[in-house]
Amino acid sequence: MEIAVGSKPGSTLRGNVDAHVAEVIAPGVVLLAVAEGFGSVRGQAAPLVAALAVRDALRHRVRADGRDARAALLSAFASANARVFAHSGSHDDYVASGSSISAALIVGDRAHIAHVGATRAYLGRDGSLMALTSDDELTGDGWMPVWTTVPTEALTGHVLTRTLGTQATLDATVTNVRLMHGDALVLATGGFHKSITEEEIAHALRTTDSSESVTQRLLEAGSLRGANFGGTVIVGRARTEAAPPADAGTNFNVRTAALALTLLITVSLIAAAIFHVFLNP
Repeated sequence: MEIAVGSKPGSTLRGNVDAHVAEVIAPGVVLLAVAEGFGSVRGQAAPLVAALAVRDALRHRVRADGRDARAALLSAFASANARVFAHSGSHDDYVASGSSISAALIVGDRAHIAHVGATRAYLGRDGSLMALTSDDELTGDGWMPVWTTVPTEALTGHVLTRTLGTQATLDATVTNVRLMHGDALVLATGGFHKSITEEEIAHALRTTDSSESVTQRLLEAGSLRGANFGGTVIVGRARTEAAPPADAGTNFNVRTAALALTLLITVSLIAAAIFHVFLNP
């Protein structure tokens, strides 16, 4: 898989920070992950702690054959959630830190996607882009409690309904997809995908040959949105072209050789039998 990471720090007014992982964590196993959130855990940004905790947990559980990948991801997210929640100072009545995170565990030609929050994972195939995750958030006035006296215009925005580290237990959403040659996995933080449209991502994938070129083009597009733009994107292109079918001529030669060997063995047995008869009249 050809992988590239692009990241641009955003305005400090956003209050969120990004983190990412793009590593081979076992023979034939690749982990891609983006995280975005707030707060800290023992002096480290919560998104970084979350991403590294998921990586470390998967290193101990993942199998090279891809078996139990779903269980491994669920366990890794639960472990990372427990670590962030326990050491950030959060409790049931106070949230000190939290992080959205989307991770792709690639084993062979299968990508297993785990997700919580408002980071995203996409699949680019044949010129189109498909979302592999759904944001865990309410937007606009859909989240307003009926008893509020705050004016509607003051309540516009996004409210996350599920993130890592903001509750004692966590069940991530996990799905999987089979990768074909030329497919692209795209993972993006909220700061990135709120500025770059899905059509822009799809167009960049269609018109560039390398993952590095895609990330550069998308970051350039984001920079044109203004000084407040910031975010992280990972692009991984699958290079798993299937082996060509065996040549018909080769198959023919193999069959011919097998028949010749069978005939030779048969003739040898007949000759041995005749020789035996002449020696023992």
